[in-house]
Amino acid sequence: MVRRRGHAPGNRRARRRRLALAAAALAALAVFVLAAVGRPSTEPVGRTLASKPELPDGTAKEQPAERGPSAQKSCDHLLVLVDREHALPPSYAPPDLVPLRDYGVPLLDPGLLLRREAARNLARLVRAAAADGHELVVASAYRSYADQRAAHARWASYYGDENAGGLSALPGHSQHQLGTAVDFTNAEANYAVWQGFGRTAASRWLERNAPRYGFVMAYPMGEQEETGYAWEPWHYRYIGEPAVRQLQRSGLGLQEFLVREGVLPRCGERGGSGGNG
Repeated sequence: MVRRRGHAPGNRRARRRRLALAAAALAALAVFVLAAVGRPSTEPVGRTLASKPELPDGTAKEQPAERGPSAQKSCDHLLVLVDREHALPPSYAPPDLVPLRDYGVPLLDPGLLLRREAARNLARLVRAAAADGHELVVASAYRSYADQRAAHARWASYYGDENAGGLSALPGHSQHQLGTAVDFTNAEANYAVWQGFGRTAASRWLERNAPRYGFVMAYPMGEQEETGYAWEPWHYRYIGEPAVRQLQRSGLGLQEFLVREGVLPRCGERGGSGGNG
């Protein structure tokens, strides 16, 4: 009997051993895959895959932290947006108000208050202006919600409710309630708060130099459409020197910059704090 080549008993046993090894390898691979699929997740309970989108290489993309301050701190933030659409709660008052008379700032009213950081830099500003021969006197600083309500009522009694809206903010909508806004005047403006101040040498000095101390004109000429208010050359808001540098690099007006930063006055929300006012 002639045996065909490759079918000897020894060859058949070797072939069976190779098949068995291959089957074992496949079985081991299957066990590994099943173990990987069934492995318990290390993600916190409730985390979904949608919360961690994948990058093109398959790795998980970390989500950015929530932008902006907490609700409790939002109204104290130097860049909080307070305008016609965004209001502070009636109970809000800044936590660190100080008397401006303690900082040697010339005042029309000795009881004026401002937040501490703004007060320190305001004192530096008026000293620098005086050194350059310019008088700056503060006519108004922090105003409570009730103070602003009374001020707006006076304007409305003179010009009517509709016209007063472009001249005086409604209560809750005034930057003065933040404790970081001031109104300037001087002898050249007859110690009054009006647009004539904008034609003084001191006003021109302020436009050039106030940003060095963290202050910015809040309602410039030509930006009434953005701000909702007519030109107020006397009204400056403190946002801090770092933010001023960002503002200058952005090329935006203050209102547009604050809108872009998106810090909203959320301290009146449930669970937030209305300050100590």
